[in-house]
Amino acid sequence: MASAVAAIDVPDFPEARISHDYLLGGAVTLKQPVDGYRAAVDAVLLAASVSINSRRDEKILDVGAAVGSAGLCVAKRLEDAKVTGVELQNDLYALFCRNVVENELAGRVNPVHGDINDASLPLVAESFDQVISNPPYYAGGTRPANESRATAHQEGSADLKDWIGFCLKMVRQKGRITLVHRADHLDRIIGLLHGRAGDMTVYPIWSKADSDAPLRVIVSARKGVASPLCMRRGIVLHDAAGAYLPETDILLRNPLPLPGF
Repeated sequence: MASAVAAIDVPDFPEARISHDYLLGGAVTLKQPVDGYRAAVDAVLLAASVSINSRRDEKILDVGAAVGSAGLCVAKRLEDAKVTGVELQNDLYALFCRNVVENELAGRVNPVHGDINDASLPLVAESFDQVISNPPYYAGGTRPANESRATAHQEGSADLKDWIGFCLKMVRQKGRITLVHRADHLDRIIGLLHGRAGDMTVYPIWSKADSDAPLRVIVSARKGVASPLCMRRGIVLHDAAGAYLPETDILLRNPLPLPGF
């Protein structure tokens, strides 16, 4: 059964299974499971791609919020943002609620517990100005032994078509959806958005400057708009030795917008 949290009621989670981490140079305190899904750079970059240019950009939905990393980063950087995050897994939802309280964002970030395929999910279609998501990256293959990590990374009852369909359902007309995903799934993403959203920006995320292909891609598009696609140069994460480039390190450690968004 899906449920929404009005006043944040924090479910129990064993302290021994929690790691205490930080994003944006300590601006966001993040409690994560030691042995399950853990937020990565992707969530921070996804959050950095969000901008608010008017009051009609303020209501933001994070689909597959996990422990809330992307939504919390958005709320810390953009004081006018009103974020709702929906998460399926019980453990991740519990930590999401805890993170909202500990970052003093109750009232601005609202956790919702439920499945995007559940018709009783307490969300209203076309009620959000922007929808962001970091969908599971893998359609099949060997399933990780850790169930939390497997659910977060592998498509289950909801595949990429379902995730994008849900994002489009939730965002208002001319509102924006933004996804971060594997670069080799770009064709799937564009195909699923074709005829439904346009004014599309494709933003590659390169591991190194000499990489043959990007590692990830951020795709942003507006519902019901037919403007042409724009391919950005993107961002390079690491130098030849594998350390973060200075400009990337600054972006990851500070509440800054992603260049080009």
